[in-house]
Amino acid sequence: MNMPIFIVAGLLVHCVFLISIFDIYFTSPLVHGMTPHQTLLPPPAQRLVLFVADGLRADSLYELDDKGTSKAPYLRNIITSKGSWGVSHTRVPTESRPGHVALIAGFYEDVSAVARGWKENPVEFDSLFNESKYTWSWGSPDILPMFAKGASGDHVYTNCYKAESEDFGATDATVLDTWVFDHVKDFFTLARNNETLFSKLHEQKIVFFLHLLGIDTNGHAHRPHSRYRKLVDFLIMSSQHSLSSTLISSFAIALLNEFFSDSLRLLNEQKASDCIIKQLLFFVFIGLSGSHGASHPSETLTPLVAWGAGIKYPQRVSSQQFEDRFLTEWKLETWKRQDVNQADIAPLMASLIGVPFPLNSVGILPLEYLNNTAYFKAENIFANAAQILEQFKVKMAQKKKTTFSFLFSPFKSLSDSEQIDILRKARTFIQHEKYEEAVSLCTKLIGLALEGLSYYHTYDRFFLGISVTMGFVGWTSYVILMIIKEHTSFSRTEAKNEVIFLLQYTFPAVGVLIAIFLFIQSLPWTYYVYCLLPVLIWYAVLKEYPVIQRLITFLGNFPWTQTVGFLIVCTVGIEILVFSFFFRSTISFGLIAFSTWPLVTRLWNQAKLCDLTLEILTPNLEL
Repeated sequence: MNMPIFIVAGLLVHCVFLISIFDIYFTSPLVHGMTPHQTLLPPPAQRLVLFVADGLRADSLYELDDKGTSKAPYLRNIITSKGSWGVSHTRVPTESRPGHVALIAGFYEDVSAVARGWKENPVEFDSLFNESKYTWSWGSPDILPMFAKGASGDHVYTNCYKAESEDFGATDATVLDTWVFDHVKDFFTLARNNETLFSKLHEQKIVFFLHLLGIDTNGHAHRPHSRYRKLVDFLIMSSQHSLSSTLISSFAIALLNEFFSDSLRLLNEQKASDCIIKQLLFFVFIGLSGSHGASHPSETLTPLVAWGAGIKYPQRVSSQQFEDRFLTEWKLETWKRQDVNQADIAPLMASLIGVPFPLNSVGILPLEYLNNTAYFKAENIFANAAQILEQFKVKMAQKKKTTFSFLFSPFKSLSDSEQIDILRKARTFIQHEKYEEAVSLCTKLIGLALEGLSYYHTYDRFFLGISVTMGFVGWTSYVILMIIKEHTSFSRTEAKNEVIFLLQYTFPAVGVLIAIFLFIQSLPWTYYVYCLLPVLIWYAVLKEYPVIQRLITFLGNFPWTQTVGFLIVCTVGIEILVFSFFFRSTISFGLIAFSTWPLVTRLWNQAKLCDLTLEILTPNLEL
């Protein structure tokens, strides 16, 4: 093979290896064709107000200042007098798009969506907004449109400022949040004189979503611990910014008092079960330390504060057990902290306003947040389990359809009979008012269904991984053979005709069989590339049979101790590189050890001998 063709072939092969990463590890977890699940019990809330302060970290909201005063007094008062609080654990990458998808749709988006800038919908998905009667949203053009685009019907309304307004180098980006609240005020002012809009706003199962990007934008411009980030309460307390404590309370009160006439009286009396605006939820997420994607607690721990109808009031406790020490730092050790995963928020909001759980949600309903009867909790966790189980069934059916029956290996922990048995027992427990037993069974079913979803989602990972590994090892072997062939005399021996004849017929036959195997199972075309590429590469490798034979003979003459030592050193070096992805200091030890290589192998002495020889020869040459 001449050099230009060799270089082009190498580029193509490595492109295939690169793309294979997305097919093996970053495929969409979504399935379609499920039946919605919800309870028929009356929900505690009719409307939901959702605040998302993009970029706000848990420590930034909960910690006290140097004087022992809260930076967010209004929300601190909610924590200690009106609602429940905790930490929402996010997943990487800690970007706005996947964070909002987890929060509102209840699933963790495939990382490959980054190829579309986290803006377009690579795969259509269901969300809380889609399941609602109406949703009105205000905020960033990067976030709101994706939930309207995926909605069925025309019931998700978006109001966005211009993309040019998102200036990450601006001196003060709180104008983005001022825009949101100004337009919310205008919206309710307009509704007073618009009978159609007025009627819609008095429907049940509606959502108001306020996306506040100011913190995130200021964090990018001025770093997390700048004076702008330390004044986190610029969204909550400072009167000169958009969301002061006065403005939050006045906005909420205005929403209740001016539009829903008797809400203020009922709210002040704490009769949340009778309140017309029955659910006011504040949720902030996405930690920001100057970069996205890391798994440091400052980026993955985000605050959650919820209050209103259906939400438990603050609970005093004598002690709490958490791995971190944040409770002491935040001076909240006496108020019960209830942590959740980010995807758990979607089923929580769905249960509170009585809409079906988002079809693609993998969140587990956090019952500890609900202030309702044991019967209500049992029915909702049952619906949650049925919704996740529905995804498991569809995923299993899809995988079974594209796999030979004699090769298909089902998820044994959740067979069809096991599914029916658990659902039947759970329903029986609910009917006999054994709610704790029903909740326990449903929780078990959810855990098994989630394990099964992961099992089928990664079902082809081993198969594809083996194919790509064979291709990679084959290409590496081919490159080594080409180098040896180019710079040694090993290539002088010609291959035997019998060997060439065998290779010419064996490898094409293997390729045809693989293609037929993939075609019958209706697998994607990329699978053909990953499975047939190793056949071509190994054909090229084995064609160099004479070189391989002479290389093996040559290596056989080396002392076995040196060979084993060389292999051990190579293996240790590779392991150090792998460990450095998890423990960065590891690579330093590896480099230090590598720096001693010239001394250990006596290359240092050889280099000094060469220098000495040159010094002796140079004067003679000058003479």
